[in-house]
Amino acid sequence: MRAVLPFLILLAGGRAEEDDSTCSFGDSSGAGKTPGGRSTAGVTSELDVDIVNTGKSAISIYWGGDATNTQEVFLIAIEPGASKRVHSFAGHILEIRDEKSGELRMKHVVANGADNVLTITDDDAWDNIPDVDGGQLNLESVQGGLEQLGSDLFPKSVDYISQIPSRSREVPMGAKFRNFYPFDIEFYFDDGTEDGAYNGIIPSMGRSAINTYATHSFILCKRGTKDKFGRVTMKPKKNIIIIKPNDKEYMKDVKRTQFYKDTMKELSFMRSYQNRTGLPWLSYYPRSPPILHMWSADYIGQEHLVEIADHGEHPIKLRLKVISLRPRVFYISGLLLPEEIGHLIDISKDKVKRSSVGNSADKGFVTNTRTSRTAWIERTESDVTNRLFMRFSRVLNISDDRLTHTRNAEKLQVVQYEKGQKYSPHHDFNDRGSPPQRFLTLFMYLKSAKKDGGTGFPLAFGRRGMKVTPRDGSALLWYNMLPDGNADEMSLHEGQPVGEGEKWGCNLW
Repeated sequence: MRAVLPFLILLAGGRAEEDDSTCSFGDSSGAGKTPGGRSTAGVTSELDVDIVNTGKSAISIYWGGDATNTQEVFLIAIEPGASKRVHSFAGHILEIRDEKSGELRMKHVVANGADNVLTITDDDAWDNIPDVDGGQLNLESVQGGLEQLGSDLFPKSVDYISQIPSRSREVPMGAKFRNFYPFDIEFYFDDGTEDGAYNGIIPSMGRSAINTYATHSFILCKRGTKDKFGRVTMKPKKNIIIIKPNDKEYMKDVKRTQFYKDTMKELSFMRSYQNRTGLPWLSYYPRSPPILHMWSADYIGQEHLVEIADHGEHPIKLRLKVISLRPRVFYISGLLLPEEIGHLIDISKDKVKRSSVGNSADKGFVTNTRTSRTAWIERTESDVTNRLFMRFSRVLNISDDRLTHTRNAEKLQVVQYEKGQKYSPHHDFNDRGSPPQRFLTLFMYLKSAKKDGGTGFPLAFGRRGMKVTPRDGSALLWYNMLPDGNADEMSLHEGQPVGEGEKWGCNLW
């Protein structure tokens, strides 16, 4: 069986001259003391870790403790082009920081079965990417505030999450992973527990994508084991993480594969796109701009009028009112009639089950970030559901023949939230390795909670955020993509916890 290969997060290439400098975590008997003063008695897996600095700046190595002791202690500095060895034990954590700024570059879990060779690299192209222009994130000066909506919506149905912008270091971000190991990788969010919280699978020579936050760390394990061989710590603007072994012979074959060549093209494109726009490219690459209709959003309060003659003698007049420009969000009053709401809830009650998240590699999994229950309803379930799809066609200005499950539309997803249940901030888009994407989300409110349980957009209005608690039968429409084909990072949204009662909703993607 092939041993786990040494772990490397690729940001750029380089070479380093080795030297014989070493740093010891304890004595060779395994019964010494760690830098934090904790006894290593009983620890039998003493390991050497070789750290190679191929970058252009000096790095500092810290002992970050282990599962029971998180005291951080400086060990040694490594100049550019040099390498040094430290003696450690399985389960201990090394932190690699930029010597000048102190910025965390990587965390590494010392593990059995690995050669424990760390190659630390720079990526000048990433370092030269300018900070995102505040005007691209805070559009309030351009679009105005929610106050422009008038008293019919603001602040009762639509309001800010906070009166001041969020300044948390945990900046929400989308992230892509590319795995060049010869085995699948399970990755776990480091939530402080021994194993972490399971977040899915990155297939061998494959990809995955997640919603995460800067400063969050993920533990990497070979699929089917709990053997930790690496750790990734998210940083702003580092939206693609390339995980590859530090095995030159193995990588010679990998570099001949189409997947590797395509990934390098994607990486180059992402750098260029971010330099040009200040935004991360989070969609599949390559991808053309969407061909489906996208309602314009030029100012807060702008309205689009749609007349629909699908129910009785009198047409329904619907207004799509712009409540945010970025993300592009519309409020729609009275999309569903009371009898249609009752029908959707009735046909879903016997079908709802615990909601899951995940990608195609792991077929979905249950997580505490999403605690609602879900049912899937086909368009052909009833005459009512078929009529609703025809109405959605008019509202979205997309031809009815496209809103089928074999073309552009998924099944209706009916969701039920009880007291305390939620869906933490997430995106509806994903990079699953092909161009098809959730272009838009039409979320309908079937039954509102007695208290709280609205829909939040944490990044709207310069990170003041926007929360919406529409009336029963109303809906929100937002676009998960930008006109150029990129996924819109600003479309991050959440199902806020229900404070009292229960909430029923319905998604159309």
